[in-house]
Amino acid sequence: MLEIKNLQTRFRTDNGEITVLDGVSFQINKGETIGVVGESGCGKSVTSLSIMGLLPRTARITGGEILYNGENLVAFSKDQMRKVRGKEIAMIFQEPMTSLNPVYTIGAQIMELVLNHTSMNKKQAKEHAIQMLKLVGIPRAEEIVDEYPHQLSGGMRQRVMIAMAMSCSPSLLVADEPTTALDVTIQAQILDLMRELQQKSEMTIMLITHDLGVVAEMCDRVVVMYAGQVVEEAEVEKLFATPKHPYTVGLLGSIPDMDTEQEYLFTIGGTVPSPGQMPPGCRFAERCQKAFDKCYEQAPPLFDLNDGTKSRCWLYE
Repeated sequence: MLEIKNLQTRFRTDNGEITVLDGVSFQINKGETIGVVGESGCGKSVTSLSIMGLLPRTARITGGEILYNGENLVAFSKDQMRKVRGKEIAMIFQEPMTSLNPVYTIGAQIMELVLNHTSMNKKQAKEHAIQMLKLVGIPRAEEIVDEYPHQLSGGMRQRVMIAMAMSCSPSLLVADEPTTALDVTIQAQILDLMRELQQKSEMTIMLITHDLGVVAEMCDRVVVMYAGQVVEEAEVEKLFATPKHPYTVGLLGSIPDMDTEQEYLFTIGGTVPSPGQMPPGCRFAERCQKAFDKCYEQAPPLFDLNDGTKSRCWLYE
């Protein structure tokens, strides 16, 4: 359904342009849930905003393709993108309080999307908005449709975001850390809701998160990103059983283990290189316990391993 090929996204800064996404490639098949993981600043959200055509003014796509059902979204005009965004591809943003407009009611914001992309009139659109709010488990939907975002809790606002995203029955849902700001019980409800809606509508989900527990529960395949590149791609069971890239091994090793006594949690030493100062070789080499001379000199390609797994590491040359 979606194929990203060698995507490059650059940002303008006071010190010139810097590359934030450098040759990102992966694909999403119809009906599956793919997880995109990595620590803060690795390029997960910029990838999603590149897909949606919602990059800030200081950013631009400088190379590669984003193929949605065979059509290159990078070449679309703003008007063409508006027709796709919300109807075909929808997004749940990371922070609902800043993503919802504070001066419009909940109903007005859902209705705007419905009126733009369907043939419903205002009365039908409002009824549809109420139905969507009920679908995502919001009580008193008839009253909340006329309330403002600040009148709702964080969990309720996140449900509103999902209702908006689902209002035009999109084929692809991009969820950017949809449960980060929520407590654990609400988080479980939101994930159950997304899974339930996916089963009903055969929707495809791209789930961006740094929570590997969410990945284990929700995803079919996982893409691991580091410093603006994909460093590993695998089916979820294979990733947890036999991680290939040293960075993935480190991520999994830093999860607390409830079954064994641990005096100290494992940590990955060092820091992520800044976008404008990438090392010449492997971007993870300075923090890697298995690095050797070649790692510091040459950047590794993404090796395609025989079991369907991919790893950007010279160990698999």
